[in-house]
Amino acid sequence: MKNVSEIINQGNKNAELPAWLNMRHAWSANDAKRDEGLAYPDNVIQIKNLDYKKEPDHQKWCEAVELLASQRTIGEKTSEKYSRIFYYNEPDDASNLDSERYASNSLFDIYYPAEPDAQTTYPVIVSVHGGGWFYGDKELYSYYCCHLASKGFAVVNFNYRLAPQNKYPAAIEDVAYIIHYIHENAEMLHLDTEKFYMLGDSAGAQLTANYCIIAGNAAYRSKLDFFTYDRLPKAVCLNCGAYEMDKREDNISDWYMKKEDGSYAVSEEQRKLFLSQLEYLTKDFPPAYLMYSVNDDLRFQTIHLDERMEKLGIRHVIRSFGEKHPDSGHVFHINLKNPEGVQCNEEECAWFRQYE
Repeated sequence: MKNVSEIINQGNKNAELPAWLNMRHAWSANDAKRDEGLAYPDNVIQIKNLDYKKEPDHQKWCEAVELLASQRTIGEKTSEKYSRIFYYNEPDDASNLDSERYASNSLFDIYYPAEPDAQTTYPVIVSVHGGGWFYGDKELYSYYCCHLASKGFAVVNFNYRLAPQNKYPAAIEDVAYIIHYIHENAEMLHLDTEKFYMLGDSAGAQLTANYCIIAGNAAYRSKLDFFTYDRLPKAVCLNCGAYEMDKREDNISDWYMKKEDGSYAVSEEQRKLFLSQLEYLTKDFPPAYLMYSVNDDLRFQTIHLDERMEKLGIRHVIRSFGEKHPDSGHVFHINLKNPEGVQCNEEECAWFRQYE
């Protein structure tokens, strides 16, 4: 699928199911095909299924780290493969597209380029997944995020509440909650929060930008009636995003903003603050790497954001891909089989390293 129009048309395959559920299944099948045959990097450790809305169990965390280290030691002595994955909580039905928990959980994974130890802290990337605010979870981004971790970063890969079961501002609140959690528990998680970065794609890019606008503008933040946080990343990467929310008129936006009866889920004042969020963009926005594909019909959203940032004097670069590669469409960089995607990811890691 090259662009958002094609993606939206994946809905309504089964007339007995709502369009959003049809689209979840269609997009999931496409993403599974994208990742078929991939393997996790040998140098990456995965600790899965923590919950950023619960107090951490420090003893359990230490046991996880010790177990991973002992498995590595045994593996090195025997030359046998060893597990690099620890389930902090057992998997449940949070990845089942048809379950209620799929749309409403606060689980996250954290990936390291080596077993965390008492002497080491890692620069950290928080990845905000895309999916039109109604689809997507951390499992669909695990290969991509582990690829980033293999470059020397700890990477936080998290679920947030999804539409239509959860309306705005649920998703952006959860972005604030995860960032608050990792800062409050940075010592346990071996994170260097002075080297904190964010990236997102599609709806995840919008959420990343929205979070940074809120965190960087106290006047705007004070007008919002939901949980916010004010810690800005040192730098961001915004990929194939939708940013001009006042210009969107589609079912996906309605699932995010409206109740079943067609009324808005928030007050008129809060709705206007959401739609006008770009008006609150300031020069305090973190340095940004903006990316789009020429094959994506959302490309103009990034081009217009570039123009806004230029006027405000925000440090940023803008990169386009796909000119000679028609397969590089919307969020092509998540596809680790796509050479342009790998190139883009390398550039974004280099962008972050500038700010270490």
